[in-house]
Amino acid sequence: MIAYLRGRFDELVANDEVSIDTTAGRMIARNYGPPGDLAPGDDVVVATATVPVGVVDLERTALLGPWPADAPDPSDPLGLRSTPVVLLPDGSLARIALAGIHRAGRDPETRSVGPSAPTLGLDLLAAVTSGVEVIVVSGADGRHIDLVRILGGRAIVASPLSGGDDAPAWLAAAELDAEIPIPIRHDLDRAPVPSPVLGPTHQLVQVDPTPALEEAGEPSDAAPDVLAAAAAGVLAGRIAAGNRRWRAALEP
Repeated sequence: MIAYLRGRFDELVANDEVSIDTTAGRMIARNYGPPGDLAPGDDVVVATATVPVGVVDLERTALLGPWPADAPDPSDPLGLRSTPVVLLPDGSLARIALAGIHRAGRDPETRSVGPSAPTLGLDLLAAVTSGVEVIVVSGADGRHIDLVRILGGRAIVASPLSGGDDAPAWLAAAELDAEIPIPIRHDLDRAPVPSPVLGPTHQLVQVDPTPALEEAGEPSDAAPDVLAAAAAGVLAGRIAAGNRRWRAALEP
């Protein structure tokens, strides 16, 4: 469950953290984007959640952005409601991921956003509130895994498998866990897992990328990054279809 807390922006501190003055005292929150035009004294909102990672529960607080002190919460305590959020290190792969999402998810409502907005967290919440079923974040970095998890979403990472040592460094920027699709086909070898950093923290999911490749007109022997984006799109589409079914079952 997510709690939304109001406060006033104080200052930037080390390690992408910010200081917020609240009625309960000074609070430190993680900032997942540029601060934008925030100035000391500006009204902001943060999200606090306890996130299970394996057998450990971690409490994390994220700065969401400017927010009027008297405005209602930006969302409810369920936040992103298990909505899949595809994180693409390379924005040029969005077309491939979206192809997999639409084929596997039977044309779910999608939204594509960039990671550079100071209000990325608020943008994600607003998208889900408006009925979006899958979100694609282009040009993301590993820290955005944490933002998605804090807000109650499912982080689907198109791992930069052909990036050599860049892949472990990208993922190591996250403290929380993500789902990492590994493209598998009967006529393709298993894509290499770049580092043991994936081990106990992240969930590796074998996914056939064929639906995305066919939809986008890509060859079956595409580059590893293309296969990873295709698999991520297919997995996100399947999750969206599953979410649609269980939500419909809960409706009166």
